[in-house]
Amino acid sequence: LQDIGDRRGVGGSLNNIGSIYNSQGDYPQALDYYQQSLAIRQDIGDRRGEGIMLNNIGGIYDSQGDYAQALDYYQQSLAIRQDIGDRRGEGESLNNIGFIYNSQGDYPQALDYFQQSLAIRQDIGDRRGEGESLNNIGSIYKSQGDYAQALDYYQQSLAISQDIGDRRGEGAMLNNIGSIYKSQGDYAQALDYYQQSLAISQDIDAPEIEAILLANIGRLFEQQKQPDLAIIFLKEAVNSYEIIRTNNQDFSSQELQQSYTDKVADNYRTLADLLLEQGRIPEAQQVLDLLQLEELREFTDTRAVWTSNGIRLSNPEQTVADAHGSLIALGNKVVECERDNCANLDTLYSQQENLLAQYDAEVARFVEAISVNRRNDDIFQNPDNVSGDAQKLLEAYAAEEQNTLLVYPFVLEDKLWLVWVTVGDVVGSIEVPVSQGELASTVQQFGALLKSRSSNLSELQATSQKLYSWIIEPIAAELEKNNIDHLVFVNDRVTRYIPMGALHDGENYLLENYTISTVLSPAATDMGDRLGPVANSNVLGLGLTEAVENFSPLPAVRDELAAIIKGQENKGVYPGQSFLNQDFTLDAFKNNVQGNRILHVATHAAFEPGRPEESFIMLGDGNRMRIPDIETMQRRLRNLHLVVLSACQTALGGTNQQDGTEITGLSSYFLEANRAEAVVASLWSVNDRSTSMLMQRFYENMAAGETKADALRKAQLSLLGSDQTADGDERIIGQREAEASGAAPLSHPYFWAPFIMIGNGL
Repeated sequence: LQDIGDRRGVGGSLNNIGSIYNSQGDYPQALDYYQQSLAIRQDIGDRRGEGIMLNNIGGIYDSQGDYAQALDYYQQSLAIRQDIGDRRGEGESLNNIGFIYNSQGDYPQALDYFQQSLAIRQDIGDRRGEGESLNNIGSIYKSQGDYAQALDYYQQSLAISQDIGDRRGEGAMLNNIGSIYKSQGDYAQALDYYQQSLAISQDIDAPEIEAILLANIGRLFEQQKQPDLAIIFLKEAVNSYEIIRTNNQDFSSQELQQSYTDKVADNYRTLADLLLEQGRIPEAQQVLDLLQLEELREFTDTRAVWTSNGIRLSNPEQTVADAHGSLIALGNKVVECERDNCANLDTLYSQQENLLAQYDAEVARFVEAISVNRRNDDIFQNPDNVSGDAQKLLEAYAAEEQNTLLVYPFVLEDKLWLVWVTVGDVVGSIEVPVSQGELASTVQQFGALLKSRSSNLSELQATSQKLYSWIIEPIAAELEKNNIDHLVFVNDRVTRYIPMGALHDGENYLLENYTISTVLSPAATDMGDRLGPVANSNVLGLGLTEAVENFSPLPAVRDELAAIIKGQENKGVYPGQSFLNQDFTLDAFKNNVQGNRILHVATHAAFEPGRPEESFIMLGDGNRMRIPDIETMQRRLRNLHLVVLSACQTALGGTNQQDGTEITGLSSYFLEANRAEAVVASLWSVNDRSTSMLMQRFYENMAAGETKADALRKAQLSLLGSDQTADGDERIIGQREAEASGAAPLSHPYFWAPFIMIGNGL
């Protein structure tokens, strides 16, 4: 058409291409083609075509939630169509304007436009348009709570869509009818209609409709008090929205990108709320991060990276989602067969019944697995049985003249139970009236503030004080009465996400008043071994300074290892050897770790919420060390006493249910029997320069004779009391902007609070 100069034809083709992209949810591409078509039609004086394109462009802005722009284009389209007598187009434009008023809650205006549109469409025999207008009138009655009227209009519209073979319209009507039954509390009927609609949306490749339906199914389970099933479908909905939002990055207007985000944000927040109620904080934080246009998925001068796109389903969740997908696909075949009265309908019915039974069984297994996971935490030791192992641990600290309190924060759905133990079999308990959901929400808020070096310190400390009031204040009298100077936490569930040293009492951080450490459980903690003198404590140092894959260089790692390990210039404090960059391979790790007392790993690491098997430590040659690699070298690790994981989130990543039971993560594999006695690991992304400084001071303190826990505390206090700053942009790879530029004070908890001591702190 371009070759022969048929500009009218070119305009039509550009419109058709735009419509394809529109149906696939690629709105920037659709808008581009529509605008090209509009320019041609205006240039050649094709007013009918101009009206069509103005309407289609309005539809793009409508889909993105930019209703002011959409209304402007719809009104321009309506004026042209009325002027040239295009009654079909006029009915379409009137309907679309009504839809804008409906979206803005102006129901009388919306109803007026819908009724004008319906009258024209019925008059000219536009059955597809008639069905659309009937549907929209139904939506007005639904919004006003008149479900009987709404259902009547929806069913009239559904009948027309089925009669003329409008599958997109049929799918929309099935969804709307499902929403009526949901509003009336008939959840079984609602789910049936949603599933029929979902099958059609998947068959016609309509991602926007599919996302809406997945969210509707998720909210349906939420209303039925089945949060674990609701989470599965809301995760899938969010992932569908993320595909569309990724495409939307091609829009030149950030306002347009944001308007779509605002339009779908409620589903993200509902998912995040459900995850927080279950104590699944990393996943909730990831969902909330996705709402930000400058989301921090990848880090540069931090030793971290988020590896996922969207929100990953855990393995048990994926099994349920796959089973549901098979059920939906078969349901689509059944509906088609019913419509065509095909010969094998009975066979399809039988297959559907069998598949439904399998799906129900899979859901039942999933729900039971979740219940078992919540009942059985193989890491947390029941505080009813604390006396023997707890006393051995406390006596070890007492022998070093440290007055130690062992604290168990035990999280129940409706309260927090604090159990504390001191030497001499003294045990006490206090109930704190805070639910798991409220506790998790506060922990998540605290974590979000801690993870940003530009967060407001007053807000951070205020949030921290809430946690302090629940976890520390109830035992404050015991701390003072027993002259406690060392707190050892046996954390449970969501409390495992809290860097206890950053709790604030209104004047000081907990770290300023106490030495703090954590144990997985007293029974799993070997207190009999000591690190020993510097001369007998060889260090194997492994580090990455160069850029690898999407990971930025970590220049401070070189100075970190040089200051720890004595080299040719004799600057370090401990004997040993180090391997940097290409020399830092899995073989170098395996072949050199045996016989060392300390393993120090300074590199990038990644944590994948819900997929711990995909978590890894980045090797210097670009390969990845995963949990199975650690497991297979068990005997090589038996002489280790201390493992320092100078990378991000190395305290995370163990089980499929992210409710705190995964917090031991990579560190726990080094702490298993006959391996290391203690691990220093991080709860979140860490800054390269400040981490290097902290690690150097940590080793200097140990070399001076401090216990490991005291050495870490004093290193952290040196940053807390510092007037220095950490500068440099933390730029985000790809299309993300910088979180913050310029300098930030090292006294901010972002820099010193991430690292925790797990295991034997002596």
